[in-house]
Order: sequence, then structure tokens, then C-alpha cells
Amino acid sequence: TGRYGPTQAQVNAAYTGTDLDGRVTINTQGIQEWTVPFSGMYSIEAWGARGGDTGSSFETKGGMGTKMKGEFSLTKGEVLRILVGQKGLGNRYDGGGGGGTFVVKNDSNSSNGFNELIISGGGGGSNSYNNGSQNGIDASTGNSGLLGTGGGYATPGSNGTGGSGSFSSSGGGLLTDGGNPSWNSYGGEGGGKSFINGGLGGLVNLQESAGGFGGGGASHGNSCIGGGGGGGYSGGTGSTMSCYSGGGGGSYNSGTNQLNLAGANSGHGKVIISALNTPPT
Repeated sequence: TGRYGPTQAQVNAAYTGTDLDGRVTINTQGIQEWTVPFSGMYSIEAWGARGGDTGSSFETKGGMGTKMKGEFSLTKGEVLRILVGQKGLGNRYDGGGGGGTFVVKNDSNSSNGFNELIISGGGGGSNSYNNGSQNGIDASTGNSGLLGTGGGYATPGSNGTGGSGSFSSSGGGLLTDGGNPSWNSYGGEGGGKSFINGGLGGLVNLQESAGGFGGGGASHGNSCIGGGGGGGYSGGTGSTMSCYSGGGGGSYNSGTNQLNLAGANSGHGKVIISALNTPPT
């Protein structure tokens, strides 16, 4: 949970006695590497994480993550890199953005070293202060991130970029980090990191309002600034004015027989990979 992904020791402990026992490697913290065991068609489900809730008497909720599902032809020996988004954290005022969930396939011929298969956006962080106490904005099944509330100006991410220009921090995308908040206290930190930069959730002041692992943007931490933007294929923006909620991240699916649902996940992200062919004997 929180802004950091699991270590190798945590993965080993979690998968002991399961089908993944000894089959998952961590080279970059939080990004799980799994080798395809045999060639065939596979179903992959990716669920983005929810944005952070607030804990005051208003009890606003973070935006929901998307569920993206598709079928993919995979070849024995190919390596998938999997980042499972984590729910944003929250305090009494604001919630951090939820982390996006990413599944990519290593490809040495690609300029980025991988090809994206399926990515689910995380929800925006909530706000519970004096402007109506808004829930976070759900992540989108479309490619672009979403604008946070408040009526101000900001730029949601598109084509794999992070959000930018919002009052509170934006979510990271596949390729670029989320923007830091436009207010200048605490050095203007807090944008979520992109997938290629490790997916670290944003942090401004206090851990309790950090963005979730998977590129979620942070909220302020000890006063009403606004909810952070969700991570995803493209990042959502944070609140566009003080004391509003953040926008959800965008999603991506290159598979066949797709099933894509917004508002589908109320907790941490997850990935489910299922073989559609009988394993060879």
C-alpha cells in the first residue's frame, strides 16, 4: 500500500504456495516481471486503483479505477512487466490520486524497450472541505486523462503523458511524470512518476495524503489544497482550484475481445492473467 511498490521479498512472501511461486522477479521496485510459460492466447485483466478518500465528517470518496480486459497472443519466453496500482492515501481534507495499473511486453526493438498491452487508469483524489465536498473523478476507459474539478485551467495527459498545470498535483502517464502543483509551498513537489520512471506515487508534505503507486498525484497533506490526479496511460490533473477534487487517469487496451468498464474498482489495483489454451504436455 502507499506510494511504493513491493520489493522482491514481499513478492516472494505473497506468492508462496501459488502458481506464481518463484516465477516473479523484481528488478525495479514494484514492477513485477513474469515470463510467459507457453505460447498461446491469454486473457489479461487490469484494474486501476481508487483515489484517496477523506476522513473528516464529510467522508468523501476517491474516484474509481477502470477495469480493462483483452485477449493477447503471447509467445513462450516473452517477459511481461506488470505494475499494479495502489489506492491513493487521504487525510481529513484531501486524497491522493489512485495509481494506474500497467502491463507491457519487453521488446528490444522498441524505442522504449517495451510495447504496452493494457493499462487501467486510477481514480482522482477526493476533497472534503468548504466547496461542496466532492468525490474524486472516476478514471476513464479512453486514452486521455481527465480534468479535476474547480473550474480552473489545467491540461490532462494525452498519448501517454502526465497531467499538468493544476492547483494540486497531477497523475503520471506511461511516458512522462505528472506535473507538480501550481501553488509554490513546499517547493512545488508531488506529481506522480510515469511508468518508465518507476511509477512512484507523489508526495508533498505528509505520507498520509500521498498518491498511490502507479503514478498517482499527491494532495497537500495538512490543509485544503485539493485532491491529486490519478495515474494511468495518461495522467489526470489535480484539482484546478483550491479545495476541489482530482481527475482520473486514462486507459489503454491493444487486445481483442475487449471489455472496458469505468467506475469498476473501489480498492487497490490488480492484474489477472489466464491462459485460454491448454498447456502443452
